[in-house]
Amino acid sequence: MRMPMLIIWIVGSFFVSLIKLPANVHADVPDAIRVGATVSVSGKFATEVGPFQRLLKAWADEVNRRGGLYLKKYNRKLPLQLVTYDDRSDAATARRYYERLVTVDGVHLLFGPYSSPLTFAASTASEQHQVPFIAICANSPKVYDRGFKWIVCIIDAAPRYTYRYWEMVQAEAKARSVGFVVEDTLHPVGVYKGSRKLAEQAGLKVLVGEVLPADTGDFTPIILKLKKLNPDIVYVSSNIPFAVAFMKQAKELNLSPREFHCIHHSGVFRQPLGPAADYVLGQSYWEPGMKYSDPDRFLSLLKEAKIDLDDYPWSPAYMMAFEVAEAAMNQAGTLDPAVLMKTMKGLRITTLGGPVWFADNGVGTINTYPSQIQHGKYQIVWPAEVATAKHIYPTPAWADR
Repeated sequence: MRMPMLIIWIVGSFFVSLIKLPANVHADVPDAIRVGATVSVSGKFATEVGPFQRLLKAWADEVNRRGGLYLKKYNRKLPLQLVTYDDRSDAATARRYYERLVTVDGVHLLFGPYSSPLTFAASTASEQHQVPFIAICANSPKVYDRGFKWIVCIIDAAPRYTYRYWEMVQAEAKARSVGFVVEDTLHPVGVYKGSRKLAEQAGLKVLVGEVLPADTGDFTPIILKLKKLNPDIVYVSSNIPFAVAFMKQAKELNLSPREFHCIHHSGVFRQPLGPAADYVLGQSYWEPGMKYSDPDRFLSLLKEAKIDLDDYPWSPAYMMAFEVAEAAMNQAGTLDPAVLMKTMKGLRITTLGGPVWFADNGVGTINTYPSQIQHGKYQIVWPAEVATAKHIYPTPAWADR
């Protein structure tokens, strides 16, 4: 009688374990994919990215309406849970909130803040706690020369930020000289250093390269110098407030080169300048008419977030970050941070702005296209395969002198 009882006990234990097994498996399944970020809703960068909390929410809501993202390890779709804070355009505040996102909010993935200085500070939290971090609008080499392993960046390094512009200048063979006016902050200085070399490689003579404090109020000395030197191109490497102040004073003092190039020339640059902004060259990641990826999806998210593309030209870079995050999680099939990070580093996908992959230090391949304000509209002018209009050079104002 003892043997049958032993068999009954073993069989019974086996079935009890089967009953308990699913509960133990499900206990390891996250209830959501937690994504964290800060946005400069206030402070000096609010004019550049202030409404992007709405864009992040529009993305999360759209994914959740589709049931979430499928992750193979858990054999189910998981919803996105978004956690955002206002970093107030301040590096120390950003660093503090990213520490909170990791240690208190328990996020699985981080999107970086706007600008290189804020990203430089914020990414230390992800590196310390080993949480994948997708930098978006932050391409100063100083961010990526620290040997960090837990960061990738959507966009190419700052020295190459305007390389397509210099390709166009060289191909057209019309401009002969350039004068640089530079805001002394990480991104503008990085862009300037690369652009100066690219201009020289394109055959232009650099007549002046003036690096000025970010809080410069009086541009008279450099404007008078530019008038005397008369470069074909006046190239302003700066954030928007600096560029607007410079352009207003340049117009007042009748500085009229064959072309102004202001690297950031969005709607919040154009609006305070009015007609003076017409024919200014700058950089854009995407304009309607470009056919990479899924433009209709992006435009739908912009509409839901109530964001005007001309006013906020960095929004395509955020869309590309969303695409990278989705592809990485789909391919990894798990939220395990090491697997997710390794998968992200190995991605090679086509995004809204074109193909993207990442170098060993995390720097991406997406770069801007030269765009010109023509009659109040932004037009990509190079290269021919994505151009939406022809480059107008010299400007009519100069031609009519």
